Amino acid sequence: MSLLQKIVAIILYSGHCSKMVFNRLHRLGLTVSHSTVIRLLDQVGNLFDRDVKQWRDSFLPELELKKTLSEIRQHSKTSIHRETFSSSESSDTDQRNSENSSNCSDEDSEMIEDDSCPEADGFVSDEEVIGIDDNGQQENVLSHETVNITQYITNFDSANSEIGYDSAIRCTEAVPFEQLFSNSEQEDDLSSEAVDIAEHVVNVGSENSECGNDSAIRCTEAVPFEQLFSNSEQEDDLSSEAVNIAEHVVNVGSENSECGNDSIRCTESVPFEQLFTEAVALMDMNVSSNNKSLGFRLCGDNLDKTIQRRHARLDRVNKELHCFNSYAVRNRVNISQLSDEVPHYPLHIDVYSILPSPLDDNTLSSNIATLVSRVLCKHMKFFNVSFDDVVQWHIHHKYYKEMSQKSQVVPLGIILKNENKIDEMTEILTDLHQYVPCVTQEESASLSTGQVVTKKTEYMHRILIGGDQLTVARMRSAINIKNNSWTATGRLEGFIPVAEDWHTKAIYLDLIWRYFYATSSSNQTGTLYHLKNLLNRTSIPKKAKKQYDACHDFFVLVVEAYILVAAMTELKMDNLDGIPDKTFAPQGNDTWMMPDEDRKQLLHSICNKLVNSPCFHLRYNKPFPGSNGDEVYTYSRDLLSLGCLYLEYVDSIKEGDGDRVLRCWRYLLPIFVASGRKNYAIESLELLYQHDYLLSEREKVELLWSRFINTHGKMGKNIPNDLHCEHLNRICKDAIQALKSNKGERAILRVSKALGVIVPILSNYDDDHVKVEPGRHNIAEYGKDLRAVVGKLNDYGIFTPTKGRKHMSFQVPKNPLFSKTRDEMKDWIINHTKVKL
Repeated sequence: MSLLQKIVAIILYSGHCSKMVFNRLHRLGLTVSHSTVIRLLDQVGNLFDRDVKQWRDSFLPELELKKTLSEIRQHSKTSIHRETFSSSESSDTDQRNSENSSNCSDEDSEMIEDDSCPEADGFVSDEEVIGIDDNGQQENVLSHETVNITQYITNFDSANSEIGYDSAIRCTEAVPFEQLFSNSEQEDDLSSEAVDIAEHVVNVGSENSECGNDSAIRCTEAVPFEQLFSNSEQEDDLSSEAVNIAEHVVNVGSENSECGNDSIRCTESVPFEQLFTEAVALMDMNVSSNNKSLGFRLCGDNLDKTIQRRHARLDRVNKELHCFNSYAVRNRVNISQLSDEVPHYPLHIDVYSILPSPLDDNTLSSNIATLVSRVLCKHMKFFNVSFDDVVQWHIHHKYYKEMSQKSQVVPLGIILKNENKIDEMTEILTDLHQYVPCVTQEESASLSTGQVVTKKTEYMHRILIGGDQLTVARMRSAINIKNNSWTATGRLEGFIPVAEDWHTKAIYLDLIWRYFYATSSSNQTGTLYHLKNLLNRTSIPKKAKKQYDACHDFFVLVVEAYILVAAMTELKMDNLDGIPDKTFAPQGNDTWMMPDEDRKQLLHSICNKLVNSPCFHLRYNKPFPGSNGDEVYTYSRDLLSLGCLYLEYVDSIKEGDGDRVLRCWRYLLPIFVASGRKNYAIESLELLYQHDYLLSEREKVELLWSRFINTHGKMGKNIPNDLHCEHLNRICKDAIQALKSNKGERAILRVSKALGVIVPILSNYDDDHVKVEPGRHNIAEYGKDLRAVVGKLNDYGIFTPTKGRKHMSFQVPKNPLFSKTRDEMKDWIINHTKVKL
């Protein structure tokens, strides 16, 4: 009964029921009290970010590998420092060591069991741990057991050999195992697995040598690899990683021996670079194969709300609530196998590669032809009958299956800080930095004065954090302010701020309004304001971003109407129910009887001819035609061209196609520059530079394919990340409003954290007990409105060139996509690249 009462209480709380409802139902025994459900939410709310921390921790093995490889590189440099330092010894000592080395390197000699051969290094002493850097200062360069394993197995004293410090094992000598681990304190620093690896490799050699079990490897003896692991019980005691390391050490020796691939003869010197490179490749492959993390990214936005006081007083005024709401979303595309190596800043940049290329023009035209075919099949009777079953309703891409899956989103709650203040924005990022995967390494070094200095090194996996343009700009400012901190965490490293798409799409629509919407054009046929009055769309404002949804719905209808009128003009059709000219559809009404493949090709051919007609112009690399003396035609052509680019941007987001979205950003860059939207122009340049030059291979893929949220798990149901953040903001505001007079900080934080906990609980309950139909917005049919617009535009002949026509409210504004020449765009990019880099 208690469980049922708690479930009922959570359902009531999620519905924002008042405290009085809880009290009434509690007396009937149907639910727990209001105070009890509050305590319950506080308990489960502590686990609100559990999933995100698990995603973060899944990167730790990879970061441990990075730390290990860094230490191995440091150790190899230390060996060189020690050899350089040792070269200053007396010539007598050098000669004696050279003689001893020559005696030990004779391949035809018998095993030497006396003390004439130099002994193995074993473990470096405390003095050897301190290296000498380029400035003559001491530095600590050896602190991890993996370096110790490498030194035990591979780093015999090269100073006493003929080969020098750039070569590895020359094992013609017998090294007692006790000497190898002579320093008990240093042995304790090794894990049991590390000792097992070293002991296993060393003991196998001693069992196959003439020296008995108390001596280590004599590699003049050929040891088959099968014999190295002939004892299955011993192999089982080692982890798979230990076996791989041992196998690699053995195989490197066998590849460089005279005995073939199945044995080791280490009298052949193995270059350290080869041993290190192949070991790194093996370890990297081992970790990558075990790393199943898909990765994740963060997204956030400001949340502002005014709390009205019912009884205002001097000490109880209206309160402005400025918060930051964020969430984490897991990547749906598996990018764990891609390289995470961050490239260096390029010395030479092809500026023109940032702008749309001829290949981009062709691809964009092809995609727009597909969008045009959908409009024709949806609203023209002939195309609906003949091609409806062969039209491409979804443009597929390489990750289409993944983008059709439901996204895993974890709300991270509200942070009671104002992003408009740079110091509070820094605190916001500091709070979110706990989700950045990080491994810390501490190294201690003793100076000549006896002082011990500790160096802290942090290895991080960088994650993307998104938002609108203003939020991303403030993030960068906050990160720049922390550049002088001592640690990577203090410098807020690990964050890659990126701009999202919904606000960018809204700004683009607002720019179209600036060029093509004028309140003085109510009597000028075909203009946006004239069509708004024709359809009685009173909710359309002067600036589209103030009522984006209403303007988006209206503009899509207008663009489709323009497409239909252009098609009727080019195909020589009188109305929407007519038949195209025989030159386009030779079969006429019998076209539907043609084979599917033939109909596909015919539809594609018709739409391509239409997109390449004078009614459209979106090819950035072709000369802009300008005005032909008919300003009405020019207005209509430019509005249709920019409208089709808007439809392409919208559709690419719905399909979750990162490549198409990036292409749209390339076309938006010159539009933002020409329109004076400097901030969004710089953000476009930043995004293109990130993808083309600044990010690793894994981060590039993540930049493109983690920009979308799919809350339904269906095809074509993706939305931008920042739009989902707006949805969470709306839910939070409704929950805060339901608190009524109890809008304290604790209550607000409880509400925000409960979002990520209540939704999974209710979802599991619905799956087990309730059949809930998926939420769907029924869009009202707009066919009647569309026919009214098409009739008006077709009667006026907007795409029939007629010299002397003009819209009095417009001075024939040049298409912003072509307002700047390529050379002017080159100069702009160079000037702003200096600022960014």
